[in-house]
Order: sequence, then C-alpha cells, then structure tokens
Amino acid sequence: MMVRVWAGIDAGKSHHHCVVIDEDGRQLLSRRVANDESNLLVLIANVHALEVDAVT
Repeated sequence: MMVRVWAGIDAGKSHHHCVVIDEDGRQLLSRRVANDESNLLVLIANVHALEVDAVT
C-alpha cells in the first residue's frame, strides 16, 4: 500500500512553520524553523526521513 502525505508551509520573514499530515489527517510533523538555510535543510531532511512513498 502506498503511503502519501501532505506538507504545508506557512512562510514568514523570520520563521516558517511546516506541518505534515497523512491520508487520515494525522499530524506526522509540526515544526517551526528560523528563516535560515541550515535550519530549512534540516527541516527538509526531517520530512524526507518520514517513512512514506510520496510527499505532496
């Protein structure tokens, strides 16, 4: 069975907030990060580390 999730990002000047939910609406990740390249790269790595087939 394919596991798909959806990611949403609220982008701001100094911080961003990312939430990832699965097909049942369960929250898999909720993270606030500073608007900084290294923090954003960590966030992207965290999303990729979720054991899912596709992130939309």
